[in-house]
Amino acid sequence: MIGKAACLSIARGLLRLGPLAISLRVRGAPRIDSINTSSLLDHLETLVSFDTRNGSGDEMICVRYLEETLNGFAPDQLHVAQVPRSRGKTDSGYVLAIWGKPETLLNVHIDTVPSGAGWTADPLDLQREADRVVGLGTSDIKGAAACILAALETVAPKNVAVLFSGDEEHGSEIMPAVIASDRLDGVKRAIVCEPTSCRVGRAHRGMLAISAGFSGPGGHSSLADVTARPLLDAARLAAKIGEYADAYLNFGAAPFKGLCVNIGEIESDGAYNVIPTQAKLWLSLRPPPGDDVGKREADIYALAGQAALDTIVAFEPFATKDMSKFADIFGETEIVDLPYWTEAAMLSQAGVNAVVYGPGNLEQAHKPNEYVEIEQLEVAAQRYAIALQGS
Repeated sequence: MIGKAACLSIARGLLRLGPLAISLRVRGAPRIDSINTSSLLDHLETLVSFDTRNGSGDEMICVRYLEETLNGFAPDQLHVAQVPRSRGKTDSGYVLAIWGKPETLLNVHIDTVPSGAGWTADPLDLQREADRVVGLGTSDIKGAAACILAALETVAPKNVAVLFSGDEEHGSEIMPAVIASDRLDGVKRAIVCEPTSCRVGRAHRGMLAISAGFSGPGGHSSLADVTARPLLDAARLAAKIGEYADAYLNFGAAPFKGLCVNIGEIESDGAYNVIPTQAKLWLSLRPPPGDDVGKREADIYALAGQAALDTIVAFEPFATKDMSKFADIFGETEIVDLPYWTEAAMLSQAGVNAVVYGPGNLEQAHKPNEYVEIEQLEVAAQRYAIALQGS
């Protein structure tokens, strides 16, 4: 009997000779025929070519392309919105396709992190290798978008919605606009696509980031005893926050113990012989599932006294409400806790039962020569095809 790995190897060998529709039997779920790997990779190549680097790229161009592509699958409703955001050189937005009365939502963010240095090829040019594809966003998480498009080629969507949205990597200003639009009314469960190595993510920490500013007249360091010292004030606040963090090291349940408090940076305009006129501290916390981000924010503000404070992000933790409601899609797929924040938390806050699932691995994301394994793309496409058929 030939094993699955051997079958995949043979299939990939044939794929080099031309397009081939393949079928995988995924444990614990019904069979879906004719996921076309060649078509899937073509979709991914196109998606990677769009520069959607958060803060510098143009996410709306990709949204418009996906609008046109989704329209080809005859949705009953197709909504597109351009959404202003507080940073980035352009607005972002989303496209939402709906078939029937949607009870299930599949969501993928289309933006990526900046590409940075260290790439050995153009990050927007997909490189196809024997068992993987390399390119910006392949793992996080344009690979999932390509999987969904390939899955739509194989099944008739029923009572389902597909949402491609921007601005997840820094700020998450689009998902709240989608939720506020009431276009997700009736949705009972959601699959938020992030790189989980095709495992089902059920919980993750929240995220709270704050800056604290201090100021003074500045001056010669010989007058430091009688002059306001902004940098010292920032350092003292950092120490107080560190003590606060230490008091909660055993807070929460494994694997989410503690608050993961981080003092990220303190900057000033001073020198060893110059009292600075200003200093700024950046810090973050990652509260565990079940904790209250608003309470943590209030605690930090109380510690900061007269500092000029600004909350950069305040995102709640996440935990799946009822995992059993996803058994028809994921069967016996491994369930894991996640180390990173996702927009599943926002959907959960809105009352939607959500999980996190996708091809790709955190170890390959956000780094030069980002890649995703082709086998993971094939497996994920199978799962998405099942979800697209409705409950």
